[in-house]
Amino acid sequence: MAGKSTSQETKSGNERFRRTGKFTIFIVFVFACVLPLPLIAQPAPDIAGNWQGTVDAGRGFQVILQISQTNPSQPGKNAWQGVFFTMGPDGTRETGLDSLTLEGMTLRFAIHSGGSFQGKLGAGGKSIVGTLQEGTASYAVTLARATADTEWVVPKPTDHMPPDAKPEFEVATVKPTDPGKTRRGFESEGRKIFCENETVDDMISFAYGGIHKRQILDGPPWLATDKFDVEGMPDLVGEPDLKQMQSMYRSLLASRFNLVLHHESREIPVYSLQIAKSGAKLARSLGDPKGLPDSTFTEWNSQAITFRGTNASMLDLTWALDFVLDRPVVDQSALGGKFDFSLRWAPDTARPEDPNTPPPLFTAIQEQLGLRLEATKAQADVLVVDHVDRPSPN
Repeated sequence: MAGKSTSQETKSGNERFRRTGKFTIFIVFVFACVLPLPLIAQPAPDIAGNWQGTVDAGRGFQVILQISQTNPSQPGKNAWQGVFFTMGPDGTRETGLDSLTLEGMTLRFAIHSGGSFQGKLGAGGKSIVGTLQEGTASYAVTLARATADTEWVVPKPTDHMPPDAKPEFEVATVKPTDPGKTRRGFESEGRKIFCENETVDDMISFAYGGIHKRQILDGPPWLATDKFDVEGMPDLVGEPDLKQMQSMYRSLLASRFNLVLHHESREIPVYSLQIAKSGAKLARSLGDPKGLPDSTFTEWNSQAITFRGTNASMLDLTWALDFVLDRPVVDQSALGGKFDFSLRWAPDTARPEDPNTPPPLFTAIQEQLGLRLEATKAQADVLVVDHVDRPSPN
């Protein structure tokens, strides 16, 4: 009986083994089938070449994006660089790019003189559909890959005026802004100099080096409410730089608005720019200490504002902050010299639930630059308006 029992157990065990073995083989087969096959890396799209399109900004102009690879000997690295051209009836402007990236099918670049672009590479790599951002304005644009037959000729960029040139407006139109217009700002396109939707307070602030509106005193109320469009050309050959544009607006204010003013020093509400307790976090610039600064807003939208300073002083930073704060900023940091920095913060219009929203300005300036802003009163230079008239007819 014992032997029979053992034989039956052995037989039963063998059957279980055979059944289990078949089941195990089945599981292994199914598991192998559901495992993903190894992914084959797709080569990055080749975007080198010329891309061109037309921007309808009320004054249609053509744009060309020239893309090349940073290291042609290693094409797999997928690193790009570029130059951006804008071409209109008033001249051609060539601008370098601070960055140019292709992530998947999304192309992004930041323009050295301010502005940015984001778009999607189309199927077949023949077009990029996206949005060009300039200050607070956005423009839809489609860039088409140029061929030998369709490639536009890039005119020679407009020459700049000599640094010691002192231009004025040769002819300028000044007219009230149409109601409902939202576009605003001080701009240039080659030799065409214009502003839109700006008050006389705005013009004075721009013309006198970014002075804050609270530093313009004793003017009539309409200086802060009546808005104007200005457009004209300089009376000298070449494209003016920022300081020359400011000089042109000073002459315009005197000739067309009969503006007379003088400088004083008064105690007014200000923000004091100081070093935070954590210490300054600014990199000393390696540029020429006597060279001109390159300070500009590279991003300005409802979610973020970015100001970049290269070879810039603390006065250049206070100039930028004057544009966004409700009182002027006085530098009391005692930080001399030139610096390279970038400051990014969220405007009041930002949606805090967006995970990409940067911190508010007062927090950002401490975390990113090691500086702080303190509300106080201090002596500051002010412009006292002695006389001004509404503009004379064109």
